[in-house]
Amino acid sequence: MTAPTSLPPIAADMPRHDVRMDGVYYVRAAADAGSVKALALGNFAYCFMVRRGSLRLETDFPVSRSFELGPGDAIAISGMAPHAFATRGAGGGPTTAFTLRPMASADPGREVDIVLGVVPSEALALGSLILGPTLVGRAAHPDLSRRLWRAVEMLEDEYADDAQIDRNLVIRRLAETMAINYSRRAFAARRALAEAPVEPPHPQLISAINAFLRAPDQLWTLSELARAAGMSRTRFAEEFKLVTGQTPARIISRLRLTGIARRIAGTTLSVEAAAEEAGYSSSAAFVRAFQREFGETPARWRRARALADDRRAGEAAEPERRKAS
Repeated sequence: MTAPTSLPPIAADMPRHDVRMDGVYYVRAAADAGSVKALALGNFAYCFMVRRGSLRLETDFPVSRSFELGPGDAIAISGMAPHAFATRGAGGGPTTAFTLRPMASADPGREVDIVLGVVPSEALALGSLILGPTLVGRAAHPDLSRRLWRAVEMLEDEYADDAQIDRNLVIRRLAETMAINYSRRAFAARRALAEAPVEPPHPQLISAINAFLRAPDQLWTLSELARAAGMSRTRFAEEFKLVTGQTPARIISRLRLTGIARRIAGTTLSVEAAAEEAGYSSSAAFVRAFQREFGETPARWRRARALADDRRAGEAAEPERRKAS
């Protein structure tokens, strides 16, 4: 047999860098019907997978979006992004934390059962924040969904026996495999929209975005954000737009407006007070900006949210009405 004279060519899709999920861990989460839940905010990237029940995810960054999640659905979200999960029949009650338990624990049989992956990483949290939530639907993306849930089965095996050799290494490798499948979904969505690939985030941008998220009510200027990133104004604006596709001013305006929109929906905050809190020079300027962002005036936004809350409350009360009749 003749020995080969050269090595085969490197595959065209050979990765230029590895995805590392150092410190990743998995837990189970549960929630009852009629509740509004949230994950801990911070420098975390989350893998949220629904085993049983249904929820609606509402998130404010990079745009205000809503996702209906059912059994078998999975979504990757950033802990930097304000969000809320509403279970079936949820009204306008307070937002509370999910009840967490170890992966190997018994199922308590509550309305919603979730597998939750947590990665304590600033870089991954920022990347997820910029990309926005990445949904892998059981029905819409069956191949990717099947791969994710196969990985969950192997994770359950690892967590069932903490005496396994290299257990944490296997958990990390499985998490990295899951992350690659989320990335495939995210970039497939971008190709469908004919978007240019996003540049990898500059590490110094993390400092600026964290500074803003710690004090969103502060009237940030471009100079202050650039200083937080340790960059010049020009370089910061260029790096920021390369990563997000938007100017710093546009992103800051979006975040501030979504925060105010939540307050308008849940309180009697006047338009004048909202405009002042959001840093607008007049109520008219605030209303125009709000309408550009959400497609509705603040008054219509409040009415629509009140009607939605009434509808959800009615759905929650319907089983009791049926029993009574």
